[in-house]
Amino acid sequence: MTEDRRLRIQSGESEVSFARVVGATTSASTVGTIPVFLLGAMAPFVRTELGLSQTQLGISVSAFWLFMALGGVAGGRLSQRLGATVATRLGVTGSMLAMVLASLAGSWWILIVAMAIAGLFNSLSQPAVDLALFAGVERSRLSLAFGIKQTALPGAAVISGLAVPLLANSIGWRPSFLIGVVVGLPALILMPRLVYRHVDSTGRATDPNERLQGISRFAIAFGIAMMAVSAMGAFYVESAVSHGFSSDTAGLFLAAGSLCGVVGRFVFAWRLGSITRPLIAASIIMIVGGTGVLCFAFATAGWALLLATLVALGAGWGWNGLLTFAVVSLYPQAPARSSGYLVLGAASGGVIGPTVFGLIAQHAGFSLAWIVASGCFLGAATILQIRRRPGLRKSSAAAIP
Repeated sequence: MTEDRRLRIQSGESEVSFARVVGATTSASTVGTIPVFLLGAMAPFVRTELGLSQTQLGISVSAFWLFMALGGVAGGRLSQRLGATVATRLGVTGSMLAMVLASLAGSWWILIVAMAIAGLFNSLSQPAVDLALFAGVERSRLSLAFGIKQTALPGAAVISGLAVPLLANSIGWRPSFLIGVVVGLPALILMPRLVYRHVDSTGRATDPNERLQGISRFAIAFGIAMMAVSAMGAFYVESAVSHGFSSDTAGLFLAAGSLCGVVGRFVFAWRLGSITRPLIAASIIMIVGGTGVLCFAFATAGWALLLATLVALGAGWGWNGLLTFAVVSLYPQAPARSSGYLVLGAASGGVIGPTVFGLIAQHAGFSLAWIVASGCFLGAATILQIRRRPGLRKSSAAAIP
């Protein structure tokens, strides 16, 4: 164990492998988000059996993000207090129970309750996972660990998409939710006993409850950028169809762009997380993604839309892991608490983004809506570059090697 790692943690186990920690945290992060993606993928089957309207389905999905937002800050504090191991296992267990409840849902209200529970426990899981990475991974490999973990959200989308042809069409949507429970088992089995302890440059233990100066601007930037990200996921295909493309072509373009997003999340966090100014890099990536989104408003040729899609989703989704790692690294005394604020921002953007975009598209057309979405990325990138307070700069310089 390196000197840096001895300063940061006291592990409950003598040796903790990188693969074990990353495997457990990636599993936990995936099972936390998969309930809402499964609901989206199974929407036609769920609506038919439960007799739901599109509005009712939308409210069910929004319940997940709303309760995730409401629990974000509290979830971060609770994760910091309980510790990475207990909080992760508790969050994973809650997500698994929520999926069991969803599989048994006989009415719309039970489905809403299941999604609300899933969102609430996800607000505990995500900060706990970030804390676990800080506790169980050496600093030199931390950006790589975050890069792998950040593939969990698009990974959950992929798993949910595959569940439709492999499970829903044959055995129904209810067993598909139960299969989702299996995704969380590695987190329960592999998660080691970890105790996080951070010290400052003088060797004294820092206070995990001290005020997180400047964290609000990061949460706001995260939320604004996620408004655009969530709008892309919700309206890309419909927008492309309105421009004359077939739904099959739009779906293939979206799949290609999503793959770029998975790669972008991993590569950007891994390769750029250790540079001197990762926030500047995250801002540049946002601007590049926003440029791709802006092209959605004008792209009419197939090759132009495909190129714009690869750029928009590759960069527009790829900044997330890098920014999460960069921000949490600024507050090494309280990784879970700082992560909780990002959860609040991300979930709030997930609730607000599609609603605002849909209203603009309905009344003014998709072109203006995409211009506004592009502006969200530009606005978020600008907020990230607001000068930090001297106190935060000094504290971070002393805490982060």
